[in-house]
Amino acid sequence: YDTTSGPAVFRLKDHLNSAGYADDTLVEAGLLGQADSGRLYDRFRHQIIFPISDARGKIAGFGARVLDDSQPKYLNSPETPLFSKSGALYGINLAAQTIRVNDAAIIVEGYFDVIISHQFGFKNTIGSMGTAVNEQQVAIIKKLSPNLIIAFDADAAGEAATARCVSFENLLGREIKVVLAP
Repeated sequence: YDTTSGPAVFRLKDHLNSAGYADDTLVEAGLLGQADSGRLYDRFRHQIIFPISDARGKIAGFGARVLDDSQPKYLNSPETPLFSKSGALYGINLAAQTIRVNDAAIIVEGYFDVIISHQFGFKNTIGSMGTAVNEQQVAIIKKLSPNLIIAFDADAAGEAATARCVSFENLLGREIKVVLAP
């Protein structure tokens, strides 16, 4: 979305329309938003966009992060027929094989945490896309390994999320390990 040279220009919308995608399809996919007035807008304007893939590597949705102090800091695709945040784990398609081989999954909070972990060789790292790990995500992880290592941020939200994950030990049938970082 560009307003620097006159009227608003919808880069994504225009590009996808020229590729044959109709506006209603783009709204349903969560790439465009629709204001109460009916006006369409690019949902992920002025943000870094992260494709979110399912375990088979098929893109199911998108996440985004602003580069300044604007809000919201993070934005995900809305619930669609292809994307459900509660059933998604960022990087699962890249980490699944290593989780099986290492017989352990490391779960972190965000996109950058996953990317940096992979760059430093921790390729069995996946992201919860926030701190709200749920039973559906744990069930996905358990199919790969019952061994879960939590490495959330050392802030109040990360500590609270870590405490909530203890209840998943019964679901996994194993004790959950926690990485403590300063």
